[in-house]
Amino acid sequence: MAHLFKNSYYEGLLQDLFCGKDGFFTVFMHFFYQKNQIFINYPDYNKSFCELLSMELKVCESVSKVIIELGGDAKFYSSTKKYISGCGVDYVKNLASMLELDIELIEKNVIDLKSVYSKIENGNIRASLNEILILKNEEINILKNCFLSLENINNKKIYKK
Repeated sequence: MAHLFKNSYYEGLLQDLFCGKDGFFTVFMHFFYQKNQIFINYPDYNKSFCELLSMELKVCESVSKVIIELGGDAKFYSSTKKYISGCGVDYVKNLASMLELDIELIEKNVIDLKSVYSKIENGNIRASLNEILILKNEEINILKNCFLSLENINNKKIYKK
């Protein structure tokens, strides 16, 4: 991306996407925790959660790069200086509940992302946000496919009884 001029308004919007409440880094922490739970408790879903974690890392790297290009610092707090922590992670261990919460969280990310997109006029930043939106939609598809797979497994167990 070409060097961007300092723009504290855009920087604040992006900082909130990055590390605001339910921001991208919170999602990354969710997926990191869940990947470890999945590895032990639901190994059939390990590949999907490794992919989700990798995708969310790309999202975080992309938005933090734009923040830095705008003259910001991409620190681990919102535009109002509220630091993120592990308190924002849902420490759910039931796979169905985990998937439902993740889908809801990513769908909220998409809404927030589209809202920020509508407030930004810079074409380079918009292009980066579009790439992030594509990743977010892929994450939703992976999560929904995992959920459907889990439902199919549960339905087969019910019919066998």
